[in-house]
Amino acid sequence: MTAYELTERMLAAIEATEPRLHAYATVTAERARARAAALDREPARGPLHGVPVGIKDLIDTAGIPTGYGSPRFAGHVPELDAGAVRMLLDAGVVILGKHTTHELAWGGRTDSPLLGPTHNPYRPGHIPGGSSGGSAASVAAGSCMGALGSDTAGSVRIPAALSGCVGFKPTRGRIPLDGVLPLAPSLDHLGVLAPTVEGVARLMTAFPPPAAPTDAVPSAGLRVGWLGGWFDAVLDPEVRAALAVARARLEEHGVHVEDVAVPDEPRLPGAVLGRVHAEAGRFHRAAFEREPELFGPDLAELMRTPPPTAEEAALDEAAIGRMSAVLLRALATCDVLACATVPVTAPPIGAMTVTVAGREWPIELVLTRHTAIFNAAGLPAASIPIALTPTPSAEPRDPGRLPTGPQNAGGLPVGLQLAGAAGRDEVVLLASRLVERLTPPLPRP
Repeated sequence: MTAYELTERMLAAIEATEPRLHAYATVTAERARARAAALDREPARGPLHGVPVGIKDLIDTAGIPTGYGSPRFAGHVPELDAGAVRMLLDAGVVILGKHTTHELAWGGRTDSPLLGPTHNPYRPGHIPGGSSGGSAASVAAGSCMGALGSDTAGSVRIPAALSGCVGFKPTRGRIPLDGVLPLAPSLDHLGVLAPTVEGVARLMTAFPPPAAPTDAVPSAGLRVGWLGGWFDAVLDPEVRAALAVARARLEEHGVHVEDVAVPDEPRLPGAVLGRVHAEAGRFHRAAFEREPELFGPDLAELMRTPPPTAEEAALDEAAIGRMSAVLLRALATCDVLACATVPVTAPPIGAMTVTVAGREWPIELVLTRHTAIFNAAGLPAASIPIALTPTPSAEPRDPGRLPTGPQNAGGLPVGLQLAGAAGRDEVVLLASRLVERLTPPLPRP
């Protein structure tokens, strides 16, 4: 299939799905057609030649409106492409448009005051996750072949898990951040989303890693550390059931899986979100004081909330340090670590709390509970879809026996998170391929 034909197929999918999903902030149809036609006249550049993708609306694209999901930047058109966008274009992609994001990427729900909410492709009326929610919704719905998103506390992996696609955050620094609106610079990463692990690996060819360690890919059997304790304490029953099925499949196929006891760390993930609050608050403070009306209600409330005190920040950083040390010790003997990407399935749009493990939690604390620490540690991490649950976590149900496979159409996705040591991105992708191969594919939404 030519690049032009593939682009037309994706544009038709956008037209068919956008009234329901609202995954795109901007669609650049004529620009995409012109790019695809030009690529068809060129020699193939490699595995990304002619691949139609979307770019998160937090990432600058020359000549294409980029509003960062914020009324403050409505109508903003960058003059230059972000570094990562240049690398994708050099690799031959076709840009279909800009995917929706939570306002300034500061939130996990993708509900923007500039553009409104984005819907989960498996169940409209529920969030796709965020802040790269438009990216995940579009990938899962088939209205792009891949996407470039940002991930500060889980913003690629959370929507991948909740929307039923693959999301990958590489080792910190592999994908350049120039031309990306900062959220929390000490935590910000870029990452990619695709329908399959192979699609993610293809996108990552645009971002060559530094010299890999000689033992980057295990030569013998894969060793998986299954994170328990703190990572197992707050889980929806159906997510827990899906994890058990995934672990059993690995063990049945000879993968060595060992339990990793993780001590309780009650300040997490609030510790990482506290750092986000401090750094993002400093970045946006002057603009908020000057024009508070240009901030939506979510961000206005965050900006009016005092950041952590010096004493609180010190306690938070100590908690981050302890948890990072636990994960690094486990990675000294395991190739990858495994846990649920998100403890729940996609909550309804508008929900600000989630009830799980017998108590009500602020939604952002639950969404980022298992992902944020890997940003703080700078470790590569992926989310792979492993099941659909028959009903959303926020609704009462009998967990019973978790079905798997195509009969689950209408349910909500569950993701398994795999993380590896810094620089061992290929190991994470290798393990992700194995999980994907052993997992019945999710039906299309």
